[in-house]
Amino acid sequence: MQVRIEIDVKPEELRRFLGLPDVAGLQDDFIEFMRERVSAASEFDPAAFLRGNLDAIKKYPGVKRLLSAAKVTVSEAEEAVAARTARRSAKRGSPATGKKGKNDA
Repeated sequence: MQVRIEIDVKPEELRRFLGLPDVAGLQDDFIEFMRERVSAASEFDPAAFLRGNLDAIKKYPGVKRLLSAAKVTVSEAEEAVAARTARRSAKRGSPATGKKGKNDA
């Protein structure tokens, strides 16, 4: 014996029937937040992100495994990031040289 039940219901009707909260406003707010973050992504500086979150990143086990596999210590990785940042700043021009980079006003 087979019993087949087909229910044709909209998602919001099912949420109300099950007593779940209406999250449409929250979803709209989240979508707007993500759009703002994505549009600001062009201003994202990975080196600044790493510097600001380095302590948390150091504690992550995956990063420890990655650095140990590459046979690099955390201090060596920090020095490499600092050197790369300095090279990028030099290419863009710095206030000390009197040249204006593309991020300078």
